[in-house]
Amino acid sequence: MKIKFLLSLAALGWLAGGCASPNVNPAHARPDTGYVDFYADDADGLWWNITDVKRNQRVFYETSPVPGTILRLAFKPGQYQLRVTVLNHAVIVPGVADVEVQDGRVTPVTVTLLPEGTVLVETKQAHAGGTYYGHYGRRTKIRDTEAVNYEVSAEPQPPLPYQSKAQMPYAVAPNN
Repeated sequence: MKIKFLLSLAALGWLAGGCASPNVNPAHARPDTGYVDFYADDADGLWWNITDVKRNQRVFYETSPVPGTILRLAFKPGQYQLRVTVLNHAVIVPGVADVEVQDGRVTPVTVTLLPEGTVLVETKQAHAGGTYYGHYGRRTKIRDTEAVNYEVSAEPQPPLPYQSKAQMPYAVAPNN
């Protein structure tokens, strides 16, 4: 019985640990918590990867787009150096933002993708199975696609009073 209790307590501590909460939007700011909003003009469809450089810790990593145009992360108040990159674009230079997180306030970070030339991306797709002649076969399709390289710019703005994401001045109304 004690082992189950200790394991559940350890799991709870592991889940509650860390310095940031992923993509939050409470009605009111929580005590001893500040927020950082990452947004871009073309934020729909971005797969965010945010890392705390000083602590060498991944803060947010998602291989699908977040709902809406703003990624909001909750932090304990303090100074952070956050590296911003996007997983579904070829990024050659990630953005780095020095952010001061204040209790009960939101620090917006404007993220801009700056085109920096092109790159050739090679994709391979393997198929295995029966052939027309009844034998087992395998084939690989190799496809080359040209993609744009990007440099990411991450510029922190002055902290604002807490409001929900939809009420922030940089919030973009969804397409109707």
